Amino acid sequence: MKTLIKVLSIIIILTTNAYSEDNHKDHDHDNHDKDGFYGHLDVAIFADSMTKVANDGKYNEIYSHTHAEIGNRFSENFSINSNIKLEGGPDGNSHAHGGALTPDGDDHGINDHMLIFEELTLNYDTKKFSGYLGKFNPAVGLDYHNFPGMYGYQAIEEYGIKERVGLGGIIRKNAGSFGTHELNITSFAADTSGLSDSIFFERGHNSKQDSGVSNTENLSSYSASLSGSYPFSFKDNSFSKELIYRIGYADQAAGVSDATDNTRYSASLIYKNKISKDLSSKFIFERMQIDNLAGEDAHNRSHTTGGLGLEYQKWNFGTTYTYTDNDADEADESFNGNIFQSSVGYYLGSGVGLDFGYKSQDKDNKTTERIGAGIKFSSEF
Repeated sequence: MKTLIKVLSIIIILTTNAYSEDNHKDHDHDNHDKDGFYGHLDVAIFADSMTKVANDGKYNEIYSHTHAEIGNRFSENFSINSNIKLEGGPDGNSHAHGGALTPDGDDHGINDHMLIFEELTLNYDTKKFSGYLGKFNPAVGLDYHNFPGMYGYQAIEEYGIKERVGLGGIIRKNAGSFGTHELNITSFAADTSGLSDSIFFERGHNSKQDSGVSNTENLSSYSASLSGSYPFSFKDNSFSKELIYRIGYADQAAGVSDATDNTRYSASLIYKNKISKDLSSKFIFERMQIDNLAGEDAHNRSHTTGGLGLEYQKWNFGTTYTYTDNDADEADESFNGNIFQSSVGYYLGSGVGLDFGYKSQDKDNKTTERIGAGIKFSSEF
């Protein structure tokens, strides 16, 4: 608890230089068009109480979901971009190369946090085309930061494709009144460089012998996604609306010990509505179908998520529900599950936000419930 108090004190001091209360707006994590050195810092610290655990062992935990994007545009078209993450994650969530830390039923703090170089790319950008080379997260579904609620990112982040090494390209089309659209294509493999390890909590250096889909040390895996934004308004309503979509596909080649390739495809929608000067809403939906999960020959899994976010002046409300369906030959893998989370928050100003939330999940045939508080701030430079 003393550690938490110290951390919160530092955050409050730092946020005197943070940007305005509008920091809660969606961030696209793409500042390549900004001249010179640039970056942004998003910090979130959670203090949760486990009110229901499978073995009836209630406990408390403190963890962070923090990332800093730092880059430099050194010519008209070229830039270097990085994304550094400090994260522990709640007990039971993916934590190290697809694995998870097992809860021991004891109160714990931030001693198990990892510092990760999640992305590091060299970029070439024009208005109609971008190319990039290095370490990145292939885009198939929506960025998990788009999901409302203080715990909304967690279920989505867990099944995302992360930390791949390769190259990609983006083709952009501005269709005028029909919106803007992007085609993003990548070729990649799992990271086996020194950046695959982490600092503080050491998850270990990934190698080809560890197997796992796309862990091939050649660019035999690929992804493709089409995304777009269509803003509009009606003549009798001056407030804006926006429809955002993404459809995606990925094929991750089998590793040395895998039975087959892993494929996935997704369909995602966001509908934003500026209802009045003070009130706005966001509806979100995503369906992610994953075939041959983890390179297994007879295990398919789908995740279906729906969510609602509301903002009224400095108040916000967010909730999501994710249903997971497993289709597997083995009985111990054929369970279905669900995650529900909801929160209410208030923006204190100077980039600082405070949230209170609830989350329940039925995962791996184990049910847990938690209530918690989160303090967040964002700063851009």
